[in-house]
Amino acid sequence: MNLMHKIVTLRKAGNSRVLTVPSDLAAGVGTKYHAEVRADGSIIFQPIGHQNIFDDPDWQDYDYQKDLLDDPQLQSLNPVGKEGLE
Repeated sequence: MNLMHKIVTLRKAGNSRVLTVPSDLAAGVGTKYHAEVRADGSIIFQPIGHQNIFDDPDWQDYDYQKDLLDDPQLQSLNPVGKEGLE
């Protein structure tokens, strides 16, 4: 693995703090990263690939059918006009 080391400076931009990424680091514009702050103060940025919401433990036990029954906004509506045409 070929590691490249660069020094960048944390800057203020509006209400945010920004680390610039030098163009020769081959990071694509628009790439999203997961940022992890470690106990020693280091920050690790890892690119995020395709995310499947069901990989998240909070979504593992999601019961869609229960939500359909319990959430009034997901209940069937009475047609008002031509919505009921089949």
